[in-house]
Amino acid sequence: MLIKPQNPDALKSYLMERPIVLFGMGGMGQKITEYCNLNDIPIACFVDNSAEKQSGKTIISPKAMKENYADSNVIISSVIYFEEIKSQLEDFGFRAEQILSYKIFLPEGEITWRDLDKTADWERMKARVKQLSEWIDENVRSVVDYGAGEMYLKNLLPQEVKYFPIDYIRRSDETIICDLNSGIFPDISADVTILGGLLEFISTAESLICHVCINTKHKILASYMTTDNFPDIKGRRMSAYVNDFSEQQLVDMFARNHFVLKVRQPSHAHAIDTLFLFERG
Repeated sequence: MLIKPQNPDALKSYLMERPIVLFGMGGMGQKITEYCNLNDIPIACFVDNSAEKQSGKTIISPKAMKENYADSNVIISSVIYFEEIKSQLEDFGFRAEQILSYKIFLPEGEITWRDLDKTADWERMKARVKQLSEWIDENVRSVVDYGAGEMYLKNLLPQEVKYFPIDYIRRSDETIICDLNSGIFPDISADVTILGGLLEFISTAESLICHVCINTKHKILASYMTTDNFPDIKGRRMSAYVNDFSEQQLVDMFARNHFVLKVRQPSHAHAIDTLFLFERG
């Protein structure tokens, strides 16, 4: 998501009225923290239901927050667990006007991938690519990488493997430029195709899946934030997602194009992202 409040001066003035507690230290929590630090907005403490969060900040428990910061405004940074945390805060006795949403930091209107690209978390993407690459067999001779980004995958492949990086902008001399939302896709066939961190942002996702299945000989490796894990449609639009597939809908789309789900597993890089291995059936 893109941190860009509609009226930053008014927001800062509002947030300075009371001590701020930030609840949730995931990716959005980190972005809100960075924004507040940059704009000299003090955060009194950080709270998370998981004591294992590695944020570089001292994180206290919700119980300690209740005991020490009962008069604070609490910003809920979690997109996925917002309603759950809101209910938890209400049970603690926090009033409605004290509970703030991460949405106060977001711009109004449509958000696109081009907006998010400027602040993309490339380290998280690198971790996802590494996990997907573990499904690529040693005998593979060619790989197409849709949404190649910084081309992390290339460094994980043997030198003799033909690598085709596809992206909407040129990030290197090797990049094959293609606007996948146009519905016109590159005519490239390969042993393996990667669709990592891409399908959510593609309005022509079903057509792309059909095209990829026709042009892939053996395996398709994909990631997708399914509606099973992320059902909040408004939150999806604020994340620049343009489609909303359940896991079963995604699996069925590949099955109709003769690719069968072999393995699914949660992403190590993002708790609600799912990785899929499809093989030609």
